[in-house]
Amino acid sequence: MSGRHDLKPVKGINYDVGTEFVPGELSRTIWSLADVTRDMRVIQDELHCTSVNVYGTELSRLEDAASIALELGLHVSFQPRSVDQDQLATTAFVEAAAVVAEELAKSGQVTLNVGCEITMFTSGFIPGKTFLRRMRNMVWVWPFLPRVNRKLNLYLSELVEVARGPFRGDVTYGSGSWEQVDWGPFDVAGVNLYRDRWNQKTYREDLRRLLASDKPVIITEFGCATFAGAERRGGGGWTIVDFGVDPPRVRRGHLRSERAQAELLGELLDLLREEEVDGTYVFDFVAAGFPHHADPALDLDMASYGIVKVIQGSGAESIEWERKESFSTVANRYENW
Repeated sequence: MSGRHDLKPVKGINYDVGTEFVPGELSRTIWSLADVTRDMRVIQDELHCTSVNVYGTELSRLEDAASIALELGLHVSFQPRSVDQDQLATTAFVEAAAVVAEELAKSGQVTLNVGCEITMFTSGFIPGKTFLRRMRNMVWVWPFLPRVNRKLNLYLSELVEVARGPFRGDVTYGSGSWEQVDWGPFDVAGVNLYRDRWNQKTYREDLRRLLASDKPVIITEFGCATFAGAERRGGGGWTIVDFGVDPPRVRRGHLRSERAQAELLGELLDLLREEEVDGTYVFDFVAAGFPHHADPALDLDMASYGIVKVIQGSGAESIEWERKESFSTVANRYENW
């Protein structure tokens, strides 16, 4: 496939180094450079990826993962993710990340992605102290989105200016589908474009509107969880888990289905190739906090977007995983692009 800008399309996947969705807790508790090296080799050699989007909350981990990927010859999208911080703290975090990204760029190709769905994950745009509260508030905030987006675009223009101080490479952003971003300040337009029951019939049309941009367009996230019907839940598949009990449990009425995840990813990768997007980042490689379990009620991997499943009881110094059906689907599509 040749992209709209006569460049080879980016064939990528997301890689979480640990994100602080809950204060004081990272989504990835075990951090092993041996694990990361293993994973990056698999991403390059078996999945046939040309790029990896490393994201998370700790700059040292981001730097370690990016360095390993660059050593293997992968392009790196470097995405700092802060959760429930205010705009000042988020800006400072991105500026610090830009310094690290510029240093990394001495070793290979690096794009700086300044954030993910900022209206949801950063305070001050949608009412609510936490991203979970802001998600719930979206029901009534929807009519006010034009005002939210105006505020977002003012902030993003400032954020890009700050990032371009230390960083001299391409800059992009992982926008939510509800965010109407002015891509003027960016080098690349990046959109998290999940398909669900609400946009299933308009997904291709929505994509074509994005492709009307004069900027390269990267789909920075897409995929689904691992249960029957997950393809209709899009980015909300993880909500089938009740985190209010100990241990967390999958809510009743859900059936594990690796086939559902694999089919959705295959369909979307085919569609995105047909529409000649400039790049794709499958979400996700591994979800360390959602291990597989033989008991369906405890099988958190059902809510995982990872194309590998974490083995329950992995050692304290390593995360062990097995390939899902979707792994071969992604590998096959990328090998033949």
